[in-house]
Parts: sequence; C-alpha cells; structure tokens
Amino acid sequence: MKHRRPLPVAALRAFEAAARHGRLTAAAEELAVTHGAVSRHVSHLEALLGTDLFEGPRNRPRLTAEGRVFGTALTAAFDQIEDAIRIIAKGDDTLLDVACLSTFAMRWLIPRLHGFSTLHPRYDVRLATDDRSPRQAVDARITVLPPGTAVPEGCTPLFDEQLGVVLAPGLAAAASGPALWALPRLESRTRPQVWQEWFRLLDAADTPAMAATRMFDHLHLTLEAALTGLGVAVAPWHLVAADVRAGRLVAPLGFRPSGYRYAVQTDRPSRPKVRHFIGWLRDQAAADDGPPPTAASASPAGSS
Repeated sequence: MKHRRPLPVAALRAFEAAARHGRLTAAAEELAVTHGAVSRHVSHLEALLGTDLFEGPRNRPRLTAEGRVFGTALTAAFDQIEDAIRIIAKGDDTLLDVACLSTFAMRWLIPRLHGFSTLHPRYDVRLATDDRSPRQAVDARITVLPPGTAVPEGCTPLFDEQLGVVLAPGLAAAASGPALWALPRLESRTRPQVWQEWFRLLDAADTPAMAATRMFDHLHLTLEAALTGLGVAVAPWHLVAADVRAGRLVAPLGFRPSGYRYAVQTDRPSRPKVRHFIGWLRDQAAADDGPPPTAASASPAGSS
C-alpha cells in the first residue's frame, strides 16, 4: 500500500503564489500574511528540496530554472484542486464556466448573453477568452472544427462558417471591381492564412496583387481596422453580421462556406446548466438568417 509523504502545504502555497506573481510582497497580499512569513516558507521549502527556488538580490528575487518548473507544476496542481472543490461544492450548478476565442466572445457571444441571463437568471456565466486552450476545466467550450473533421464525441454542432471580404462603405464607394484589390489588405496573426483560404473559395487561378498588408494581433483588431477604413479584411459572417446589416461594413463579394464548423464541447452533457446553455446556443445559431445575397461583383483576375 502506497503511503504519501507529509507535504508542507503552507510552504507550497506560499511559493506558488510568489512564483505566479513574481514578487513575495504580492504573494503576501494574496495570502493575507506578512512578507516575512512568505520568505520563511520559501526558505523552508528550499531547505527541504535541497535547491534554490529564487536567486538574485533579496529585494528583487527571480525564479531559478528549478523554481520555474516547480512553480508551473504547483499552479496546475492547485488549479485542479480548486476545480474539484468547485465541482463537488454545494451551489456549483449556479456557476457556468464557458471558454471560447476572444473575438467570438466579443462579437457573437457577449451581445447575446443578456438573453441567456433573462431566460436562466440562476446561472452566473464566467467566460475564459484566451485564444489558447484554457488551463482550467470548463463546463462548455465553443470550438472551431477544421474542414473535413468529424464531430468529436461530446461536441454539438452549432453552425457552418461563411467567409467574405468586408470593408467600410466609404472605401467600397471609391474602389469597385478590380480596384478593390488595390486597397490595403488587413490580416490577423490568429488566422494568418485567411486570405489564401478566401482566394481558394473563389477558385482564383491567380492571386491578385494587393497594396501593403497591415497585420494585427487579433481578429477583433483587424475588424476594427476595417470599420475605420484602414483596408479590406476577410471575416466570418457571424462576426460581422451586425455591422453589415447596420451598413457599417459592406461585403461586395458576398459570403461563401469555408468548410469550418463551430461546435460546443462538454465533458458533462447531462448537467442541467450545460444542457440549458447548449440548447440556448443552438437556438441562437438557428435564429440567424445568414448573409444576404451578393450585391455586386469584384472577382480577381483569373477567377472563374
């Protein structure tokens, strides 16, 4: 039978907080103890492990290589403990943790959340909008499935993505037909191949030469640049639908299915809060009438 060694939990907690914040003072504030108490805990842990976890001057310590590895492992472990407590704690069913991409949250989900809260006022929705996989467990994760990918177990399809070229009305009035491609091309580091995807959807034999490319870190910044008239962007319909309908953006080539699908994934589909949220998401997706017909043509040279 395996016996676990006694763990210095207080010292581990103090070091984890100090490693996460990078400062002993901040760790002391989080734990409501003195700076000296955190320092003693860290020293005790270093003596127990036989290695330094911090180095450098006492007023500005920095993690050693061993300290960085140990701190990352402890943070993950404490996150798992907190998740387990939250899952089994009484009243957990009122908290609904949802993860999705930041632009999707800003432009599709958040504008609709008031409707979900009105329909289900007992739930407190908490969003994780990191564009990477969320570190902690969530109740529902809205994900994007690449073309040709089968829907994984535990996933519920929501809608198919449709891509289109969008730009501000002022630019569209000044640049129609082939002149459209003389405008600056707006791109996003979170989806750097979207222009190549678009030209494949057009069956373009040759990619038209365009003006200078302007790159942004996130798609929502790219769309803001398009709204202010900085250039032309390729964007999914569901993220620009409100702007197109309001006339803040125009889509002269319409929208075409990209092959990507949005879906919601969960490990706990039987929980009432998850069922209510997924059902509401499906209703929201079904209520969208989709993009309007193409209003004009500005096909690149060489396209069919």
